[in-house]
Amino acid sequence: MINPTQTPWTPLAPPTLDWQGDAPISHDTGDIYFSTEDGLQESDYVFIEGNRLRSRWATHSEASFVVAEIGVGSALNVALTCQRWLEDRPAGKTLHFIGIERAPMRPADIRRALASWPVLSPICDPLLDRWPDPLPGCHRRRFIDWGITIDFWWGEATEILGDLASHGRPWVNAWYLDGFAPATETGPWEPSVFEAMANLSRPDATFATFTAAGTVRRGLSDAGFSVSKRPGYGRKREALFGQFDTASPRPPRLTPWDLNAHPSGVGNVLVVGAGLAGAHAAAALAARGISVTVLEAGAMATGGSSNLQGITYTRLSHQHNPLTDFSVSAFGYATDMTAQLLDRGALTEGVDAGLGGYIQLHDEDDMLAHLRKVLPLAPQFAQAVSADDIAERIGIAPRCGGIHYQRGGWLDPRAVCRALLDHPLIRFHENCGPLTLLRTNNGHWQALNKANTALAEAPAAILATAHGVLAAPQLAWLPITPIRGQTTHLASTTQLSGLDIALCDQGYLPPAREGLHCIGASFGPGDVGTDEREPEHAHNVGMMQSALPQLDIAAPEHGWQGHVAHRCNSNDYLPIAGMAPDLPAFNAQYDRLRHDRKQLIDAPAPLHAGLGVLTSLGSRGLTAAPLAAEVLADQLLGGIPCVPRYLQRAISPARFAERALKRGQAL
Repeated sequence: MINPTQTPWTPLAPPTLDWQGDAPISHDTGDIYFSTEDGLQESDYVFIEGNRLRSRWATHSEASFVVAEIGVGSALNVALTCQRWLEDRPAGKTLHFIGIERAPMRPADIRRALASWPVLSPICDPLLDRWPDPLPGCHRRRFIDWGITIDFWWGEATEILGDLASHGRPWVNAWYLDGFAPATETGPWEPSVFEAMANLSRPDATFATFTAAGTVRRGLSDAGFSVSKRPGYGRKREALFGQFDTASPRPPRLTPWDLNAHPSGVGNVLVVGAGLAGAHAAAALAARGISVTVLEAGAMATGGSSNLQGITYTRLSHQHNPLTDFSVSAFGYATDMTAQLLDRGALTEGVDAGLGGYIQLHDEDDMLAHLRKVLPLAPQFAQAVSADDIAERIGIAPRCGGIHYQRGGWLDPRAVCRALLDHPLIRFHENCGPLTLLRTNNGHWQALNKANTALAEAPAAILATAHGVLAAPQLAWLPITPIRGQTTHLASTTQLSGLDIALCDQGYLPPAREGLHCIGASFGPGDVGTDEREPEHAHNVGMMQSALPQLDIAAPEHGWQGHVAHRCNSNDYLPIAGMAPDLPAFNAQYDRLRHDRKQLIDAPAPLHAGLGVLTSLGSRGLTAAPLAAEVLADQLLGGIPCVPRYLQRAISPARFAERALKRGQAL
């Protein structure tokens, strides 16, 4: 399983390649990535035909067909599978592709490798435009018009498959075993890989591979697959294919307090809250074909989602930890989503968003020294820059150098909420007044207004009302705190005219939007006041003058103006996203943890059935909400997880109850 906590943070190194024409060859092993005769035909024969995909797609009864590949390599199989799917696409069905790779190729190398097949360009171009940075973990890319979701998992196959298998749910319909030859690279061919494959396989799952090695044949057979031989492609004498038969049950490796043992096969969901959390939750469900009713007590995008501008940003560390790792994963997903909203015209460049990344100032220390060494492995993600580099870019000298994150930028949170809620499967009702969720006798969730009138009802509901989730008795125990934040609206000046990229230090300074820079923000835990305060404006301006010592800012004649909003944070500063545990039953189920914190308890987590929560986004709502909403939607519906299990546990609402038991005192 995956848990790199406290190990050094570094991007993954790309493979070192030699070339035979445009065919890539591993410099370390001498293995070719695909046949130099005709790699496209080889992939079609070995993997598409070997798994009988085109005939199976036509008769597949479930909503989604799942293909998993061990060894993405040049992405030839990814592109070809997408192309074949679009040629055959069954009405109302979707394809979910899981691609695993420990040494992701650079996009430029992939373009060269696949250039021989211009027929794949309609797939390759958009795929490579959104190619994930070489950062460990899962990178989800949703191609809505294609009906395809691709999860790129960068890392070791043994760890990734073990992590997915730890959920105890079979998802995969077809396997591509496409690592290098077993004689030169044993990693993708270990028994633990085959065992995890068996535990992830649906009853009708098939596999295909280019190899006929005895170790592979025996490993698959021992794991419960029937294995057959067929003629290989080109000069290869034989290849293997087969089908999953049976798997031996594997005991859980973790106490499943973070899992939803009974996911809902619901057709509609109720979401309470229409800020960034609620809008992203609704959008994540609608993307899965679920009808959503969104209710908002006041107006859309109030509270922490009401500022004029915010930044999609992340914070790196020299070591892996859940806070850093979730932040980095969320940043990648959020910036990709922003780009897609801009491409579709749902957001307007310069009005609703400004891309180009952002610059984070950072004093010289051991962490920055470490990042300066490793970031060259991911130049399209971030680069260390000097104070002179920054000054040349923005036209004014900063107090120090830092890191230029190449992705993302500034956003208008209100525009993001509007864009997300503008979906044919989402019905939105605002100004509903205070709302209460009630569990009905038929097992549904009902939203009642102040007059006790039912406004909506659904088999499942999500509370996304920031600190307001504590009003629900099912969630009143969550350790979250409201945080006052005041921004200052700074009229642009000649000095700031060259600022075309957001600058972050203790606060943030985005490029001007309609002549104003929305800078901030103050930080007042537990302060629920809504009045604008001059000392907080002075604090915001002071942060910017500290970041840019030469910045000349004079207070307006009638004083500073800005905006006050409230967000909320948990006591560990991570989001809260997942199914709501039934706290008394949870405490009873896992009571033995009070006496032995390491004990594995094989018992499902007691939950309030169909009730999810998404809150505690703090000051990073634009970054955290998209991925947190994906995690929640997957848990509610039983979908394939988009983060490693240790991150799912790190943001689960049940984590606080589990930690309290381990400390010897239940919540």
